[in-house]
Amino acid sequence: MKFLPIAALALFAASPAFAGTSFLIDFEKNWDYGTAVDNTYSALGVEFVNVLGLSNDADFTYFTNAPSPLGTASAATFDAPGYSNAYLNVAGGVDGALSFYYSSPDAVVGAIKAYSGLNGTGTLLGTIDLTANTNDYSNWTAATFAFAGTAQSFDLTGSANLVGFDNIAAVPEASTYAMLLAGLGLMGLVARRSRR
Repeated sequence: MKFLPIAALALFAASPAFAGTSFLIDFEKNWDYGTAVDNTYSALGVEFVNVLGLSNDADFTYFTNAPSPLGTASAATFDAPGYSNAYLNVAGGVDGALSFYYSSPDAVVGAIKAYSGLNGTGTLLGTIDLTANTNDYSNWTAATFAFAGTAQSFDLTGSANLVGFDNIAAVPEASTYAMLLAGLGLMGLVARRSRR
């Protein structure tokens, strides 16, 4: 009987389902021009550095046809102290993949880089290049950035002042849920056998 609590503790400690954070950032609000996203999504465990929320208005009609039409985002860097890098930080970590939609008039090599630490620190886990898909930010492409390990930050500096983003999401992989369900099934079997 004492085996069951120990097995449950080992299962939850080892399962990647509990190592990463799940979220969907759709930027759906009216952003005043030049408004930083910053801690807007901190309740989801996500924070941004040097990323602006963008909404269309009478003077600014870019980023049309976005998956979530009210708002989008773009990394914004400047030649000023503190504004030279842009990040998406997830303290709880993202396991293996990040999905998003993007719009860009130019191909961008090294558009996003995944790092094991916050603000682009730690080990580089992967890099994704983005192809050009529009000339007026009206076309959006779904992309998945697969990388090795658990990322706590995504360096968006390579995409700054060029690429629009929408519907950024991190969802644990289906294999993670399958492994969790298999473990729970095994625990149920052990518990049933121990009752006999």
